[in-house]
Amino acid sequence: MNDQFFRLTLVIYKMSGGGAQRVLSIIANYFAEKGWAITLMTFDDGSQPSFYKLHPSIKCQTLSIMRNQQGLLKTLCMHLMRPFILRRAIRKSKPDVVIAFIDLSNILTLVSTYGLRIPVIISERVNPAYHSIGIFWSALRFWVYRWATILVVQTKDAMLWFSPSIQKISHIISNPIISVPIADKKDKSKEENKVIMAMGRLVKQKGFDLLLKAFSRIEDQFPNWQLHIWGEGEEKGNLLKIREELGLKERVDFKGMVQDTNKTMQQADIFALSSRYEGFPNVLGEAMACGLPVISFNCPSGPSEMIIDEKNGLLISSIEEESLAKGLHRLMENELWANQLGNEAQKITETYSLEKIMGQWEKLILEIINNERKN
Repeated sequence: MNDQFFRLTLVIYKMSGGGAQRVLSIIANYFAEKGWAITLMTFDDGSQPSFYKLHPSIKCQTLSIMRNQQGLLKTLCMHLMRPFILRRAIRKSKPDVVIAFIDLSNILTLVSTYGLRIPVIISERVNPAYHSIGIFWSALRFWVYRWATILVVQTKDAMLWFSPSIQKISHIISNPIISVPIADKKDKSKEENKVIMAMGRLVKQKGFDLLLKAFSRIEDQFPNWQLHIWGEGEEKGNLLKIREELGLKERVDFKGMVQDTNKTMQQADIFALSSRYEGFPNVLGEAMACGLPVISFNCPSGPSEMIIDEKNGLLISSIEEESLAKGLHRLMENELWANQLGNEAQKITETYSLEKIMGQWEKLILEIINNERKN
């Protein structure tokens, strides 16, 4: 495989911080390292660079088709022009395969490539059963997804949400979880202050409101513990308000964005995932790879495939604050047991290693290219 050269064009709306962007950067870097020609197209204007480090050989192309227009007519014209702008850019990149990430990017990419005879892989990055994109876009998704060569999903639950015809072209590939060098790990056992860490976009999906309320139930019993929430998003104002109402200003810190998640995680003592739904949560896998004791709602979908309850983490069956508080309490009061869970959690990197997951992507891409050439 190493002596083969192919062209991949990757499409996503923007390369901000997020799980989908993280995985797409891994895919781009992996194949760029193999010497393939990689073009990464985004819909923004390029004013913000990629949040994740990209291989220097990757060609980043910003299409500026997300910009706001003044007036209804100009806005309508931009919406109509988007498929043509993307179509022209994809044709110019001369790809062997196009890979698009996230629902609206998938739809626009399929519309833009219709009739070009270029194989297109699309990928859903959350469980679509719990993530509404509106009636119009949902109807369009069911129609145009049939044009895809392959739909990649992260879990069986996500695949089963689609119609049988789309399931036939679906392929399950989980996210890679990269192991953390033992030398980077820090002995926190002698530290007085303890930290519960959470990370993700500050949106309702991530359930940080539930985490705040859960922490408020037990914070009096654990005065040396703090809650650190990493991320930015539209719900930040509301979450700050909840923090104030619960009297947690001195105990809960909103830390903003961070690039080196592993280094940040190694400063924490427990990782909490409070999401109402997920696709396949990168951040949970990264925390487990760091050897952190993890606690997560058994939300759809992903956590139950990663956590074996009370063996390598805690799974909370009810998505509500009281159950989460009880689970956190168990971990916080029993440090020895929590550390045992964290040590066991590290083994997840064997199941979802970079080599295994990227090997699945590479096999899929090569099969598509070979089939295309036969035809």
